[in-house]
Amino acid sequence: MELFVPLIYNDFSLNFTRGPMVSKIAFLYLASMAWGCLVLLPVVKLKEVGQGFYRFFGFFCVILDTLAVGLALFSGPDFDAGFHRSSWALGFSLLFTLCFTIALRVRVRWFLWACFALAAGSGGLAIGFYPWLGKDGFVFLLFHAFCSGLVLGFGILAMMLGHWYLVTPKLSISPLKRYSSGYILLTVLTALELALTYFLFVGFGQTPATFRGSHLLHEEGIFALFRVAWGILPPLGMSYWIWETVRMKSTQSATGILYAALVCTLLGEGMGLYLTLATGVPF
Repeated sequence: MELFVPLIYNDFSLNFTRGPMVSKIAFLYLASMAWGCLVLLPVVKLKEVGQGFYRFFGFFCVILDTLAVGLALFSGPDFDAGFHRSSWALGFSLLFTLCFTIALRVRVRWFLWACFALAAGSGGLAIGFYPWLGKDGFVFLLFHAFCSGLVLGFGILAMMLGHWYLVTPKLSISPLKRYSSGYILLTVLTALELALTYFLFVGFGQTPATFRGSHLLHEEGIFALFRVAWGILPPLGMSYWIWETVRMKSTQSATGILYAALVCTLLGEGMGLYLTLATGVPF
């Protein structure tokens, strides 16, 4: 057994300790936020919120991608091959996101949405495919990466749209309902995913995955508890009040609650990235 456990951890633990963990967490964190905000923009139509909202988030995603690519360039050889490929993909996503944002002014429909599709696709490769390719449980890691990006995207978009009502008070409540309900559903999905992770990586038998799951709970127990106690339970508890205030068209109250919930989500997803990189368990 003692000889077997190091072989289990070799795929992840030894690989990720070669480079600075903080740089990899920051890279994926920034890239996930940018990807989530970008791909979820069309949940609310351009004509519903206006060109200004789309342009604001277009440049917001450009800034996040630029920071992540700059971090990758700064880290250089400290990133392994998977993260190098990821940084190249994110560079393409940055380029196409910038083209998409500029194309909002040009208003050439086919060019606008072609840039959007290329930006979203290359961004998805950057956060969900290349960093985890060849690792045990690749499908679960891929699913977890996309869920993390989407919950961050929904939370940020919903909170910022709440502030947008101060600029355009006559804006329909429907866009905020869509983003808020998406955030609530993705938070629930994340909670279910963590429960599934427990059963797959901790609860079943003597398998390689079980050893990694046991390592997550025993060696990283404090961080795993923090991930759940701050990143999942408070947003779930606030979901009812978010929906009720949105339903009552109390945008200022909804924005305040969304802000508090988003802070918890940001902390939780950051901790989840650390746990996933450190143990190989999608958490």
